[in-house]
Amino acid sequence: MIRLLLPLAALVSAFGPAIARDRLDVAGTIALTADAAAAPVMGPDGRPLFIGTSHGTNQSAGKTEFMSGAEVASADTASLVDGNGAHHGYITMSKGGDRVVFKWSGQVTTVMGSDKKPSSTFKGIWTALSGGGKYAKASGGGSYTGRFTSSTASVIEWTGSLNP
Repeated sequence: MIRLLLPLAALVSAFGPAIARDRLDVAGTIALTADAAAAPVMGPDGRPLFIGTSHGTNQSAGKTEFMSGAEVASADTASLVDGNGAHHGYITMSKGGDRVVFKWSGQVTTVMGSDKKPSSTFKGIWTALSGGGKYAKASGGGSYTGRFTSSTASVIEWTGSLNP
């Protein structure tokens, strides 16, 4: 048994630091504007499903510069009742020949403000699915929080780690 573990230990000690060195601590702020909204459709559970797309830009805010100024495209679905419920989708960040596709999922929460207007926030997790250019082997994940700044705009703050 020990004879089997020694080669494994040698591999971990040889490549473990390289793997850790390649990991990037990343963070950013994405500003998105929704494209023309489609009317909600009814889901199988009777809840309205909102399906949409939006575009914007990312600004790097982490220890390591990552995709600052990148174009961002998002496709998402939300199943909400009174502004509360699950949402999920995909975001693509592109800058020059570099690209990363992320999958994300989380919850939307809406409360009535003192001005009697709804205030919606959201939070969840993201996972890197694929990439191109210098991020061709992208993997990793993290979390996000965000808020709607108007009926067509949102701001997302995200953080995590990425292996390019």
